[in-house]
Amino acid sequence: MDILNFEENPITDEMIEEYEYDEYEPITGNNLNNPGEIRITIQNQDIFTHPSESYLLVEGRLTKDDDTAFADANVITLTNNGIMHLFSNIKYQLSAQEVESLFYPGHATTMLGLLKYPDDFSKSVVLDQLWYKDNTSTASIVDNNG
Repeated sequence: MDILNFEENPITDEMIEEYEYDEYEPITGNNLNNPGEIRITIQNQDIFTHPSESYLLVEGRLTKDDDTAFADANVITLTNNGIMHLFSNIKYQLSAQEVESLFYPGHATTMLGLLKYPDDFSKSVVLDQLWYKDNTSTASIVDNNG
């Protein structure tokens, strides 16, 4: 009969039960209307990060060219995966070393989404990413939901 010696072979539980998300603001502050670089820096933190479980939350207000609000009756259309088309380049860096860089993220993630997700968008997560498939061959508002 084998005897377990816990002092020599301790049993440890290394499973992650849940993630704790922290909020970080861009260095430029909340007003991102001025074109240029948007940088989010996490410095001098004694934390472990899991980048594949991270996300960016983009919030804003859609306005007309003259900065006035749209009326309820106005028809507004964003392209599929529209938020990603707002950026020309996205970089991920650790200790000033570039880990990954992606030019034209709108185009790249649209191609990835078309290949990755099922043809029926209503049965996948793509609705969370502003995807809605065109359902006719016309761009008419009356008969095309996409």
